[in-house]
Amino acid sequence: MGKTRKWLHYIPDRISDAMRYVCGRMSPDVRLIVVVAMLVGFSALSIYITVSSIYNIGKRRGEQMRIERMRQLELHPGISKDSIHFNHDRKHEREQNGKTAGNGKEE
Repeated sequence: MGKTRKWLHYIPDRISDAMRYVCGRMSPDVRLIVVVAMLVGFSALSIYITVSSIYNIGKRRGEQMRIERMRQLELHPGISKDSIHFNHDRKHEREQNGKTAGNGKEE
């Protein structure tokens, strides 16, 4: 546990020392140019990521969701009549089959 804490303090100190060394060797004009260049670069990257994210919000979702036109469902495949006529015709067919079967009784 003690070694881990030392490393956690050692790494940021090394990075800080390296940055001070690099920046300390630069003249104030060069430092200003580097800071402004980094500011412009990171700002452009931030704007690009923001605009790209806004542009792609619905793009992927639209590809996943395919919209089809509604079509009329066939209640009884192969028969092109509506349900009222279909039931009436079936009743009529049953009556005819009952008479032809020799019952003589109507249903």
